[in-house]
Amino acid sequence: MTPDQLKCIQLRDCFYAGYSMPQYCVDNGIKKPLIASYDPEFLWELYVQFRYDKRIMPKFYILSGTSQTIMHSPANVLGGAWFEKINFEDTEQYDKLLILTTNHFPQLPDKKTIYFDVLLSQFIQYIYAERPLYNYIESHKGVAVILSNVPLLRNNEYTTEYEKAVAQKSIHKLRAELKNRGDQTIETRFDRFGYTNDEVFSILNLSDAKTNPDGTTDLLDNDNPLVMIHDGKRKTAFQNGEYSNTVWCMETCTYYGIGSPYDKTIESYLQKIFNENDHEYLVENVSQFYADRYQDIFYNLERLPVKKGDIVIICLQNLRSRGIPFFNSSAIFYRPHDYGEVFADNYHINERGNKVVAEKLYEYLKENNFFKDYKYDIPTNFPTVHQYGIVKSKSGGGTINQYQTELEQYKSQLRALRPAVGSIVMNCNPFTLGHRYLVEYAASRVERLYIFVVEEDKSIFPFADRIELVKKGTADLKNVTVLPSGKFIISSLTFSGYFNKAELQDSTVDPSMDVELFGREIAPQLGITVRFAGEEPLDNVTRQYNETMARILPQYGVKFEVIPRKETNGGVISASRVRKLLEENNFEEIEKLVPQTTLTYLHNLNLEKRKNSETKCDNP
Repeated sequence: MTPDQLKCIQLRDCFYAGYSMPQYCVDNGIKKPLIASYDPEFLWELYVQFRYDKRIMPKFYILSGTSQTIMHSPANVLGGAWFEKINFEDTEQYDKLLILTTNHFPQLPDKKTIYFDVLLSQFIQYIYAERPLYNYIESHKGVAVILSNVPLLRNNEYTTEYEKAVAQKSIHKLRAELKNRGDQTIETRFDRFGYTNDEVFSILNLSDAKTNPDGTTDLLDNDNPLVMIHDGKRKTAFQNGEYSNTVWCMETCTYYGIGSPYDKTIESYLQKIFNENDHEYLVENVSQFYADRYQDIFYNLERLPVKKGDIVIICLQNLRSRGIPFFNSSAIFYRPHDYGEVFADNYHINERGNKVVAEKLYEYLKENNFFKDYKYDIPTNFPTVHQYGIVKSKSGGGTINQYQTELEQYKSQLRALRPAVGSIVMNCNPFTLGHRYLVEYAASRVERLYIFVVEEDKSIFPFADRIELVKKGTADLKNVTVLPSGKFIISSLTFSGYFNKAELQDSTVDPSMDVELFGREIAPQLGITVRFAGEEPLDNVTRQYNETMARILPQYGVKFEVIPRKETNGGVISASRVRKLLEENNFEEIEKLVPQTTLTYLHNLNLEKRKNSETKCDNP
């Protein structure tokens, strides 16, 4: 089996676990991908995923040897009996090049190219680490989870002669030399701490491990006074009081304390700091010798007897997950620093380094409020998806599929009996006669109309003022209710591009998350059956948002209707036009574009601005 074939199998495993290639592109902002592989069959699988998903459609290429050309099938890899050659130089039109091979092509631009090893690593981290981590946090409310990394020795202009020397020999090699030294005494980098060769071998060897029937490993007990391992975990020193909560350190050999006595590990130093500062936290060292074996880490994580108020610190191959705090222990030792010599080799620190990490970790916990109820901002309610990107709730299944046509007809009959409830989402920056016209039109078409005013405060006029103008401007319409949009309708969380429209006019945006959330979660709560929007002849971002609503909302039983914009003096009434006139202090023209309530507000705003300006002049 070739390396490429093995990686194809591993990537398929991620697809089966529910993470598709289209979703990867969306999550990483890849809008125009080029995907190339030596394997046409694997490209076909990817092609099918994108055809089902339809949010993005890449170009698919078959790699041809190691030449400076790639073969592109106009038939999208399927049944194409002929191919055209594309030079590598013609890749400028794509924002990312996903090259699914372990071979590297120096002709391709480094910043745009993602090779198979990097791509697969990202998929595996997401499926086998990030997703389980989110699920763990969701199912263990009140337990704080922190990600960390391992300090690595970096060579730069400040690297010392000692660091250059220890980098030449790993502590694993040193351990082998000590084991085979016979009667000889060997000079080691741990001599500075006063340890004999036997003691050094003990703290480098620590413990053997046993393999359990379930494939996990446990450390064997070791009563050596420098090692101290009991019940599969290393002892933490200074545990001499009553503790209400626990800090669980589940990391690799750095936190496990290889090369250090048990009372000089990170955990022991941290316990001492907690005691000195009257924090009732017990520090437990549940680290193991596994590095990046996600399955074992999460298996052991689930076995921890955690309770509300506990803190869990995990090291997962420098994994950084969205919304999960990250303690960067490696950055502590970027030289220059004045901590002295802290490295035992390229990948391990000594007891002096352990003390520094413990001190910095305590500062991090204190500064980021981990001794109280830490609040996470992480994605929730992951959709369970088919390997081809189909949301499970849409994929159907079972005997009922035999009667799907009849079921849809019956559901259509039931929908016809529902009262017409409409909605409009507006920013109203400020509320204009154009907005009023859209509201009047929509209100005349439904029994109840909900207006959601965008709550995110990223507009010229503050949200409190904008929603008040809408309420006053529609007060006479009895079937209209004005509501704040919250953080789930056109917000930084759901559609951040909306607030950067000026910079994105020439870009392709993806507002599908916002629209799907509205159709799936918001509309059913109010029985909304139709969503209205003004047509958009000028703004490319808003136009794409309308197109996305027209495509997605009907899937959730919500009709989408576009209303022609109101015009005056040959131009469309728009809030941006009002803002421009306000800058020019042209209230004569503004009066033609806004309701009286908005006009009064703008007059008062202008008057207040003038008073403030005069006050500044009187008080130089």
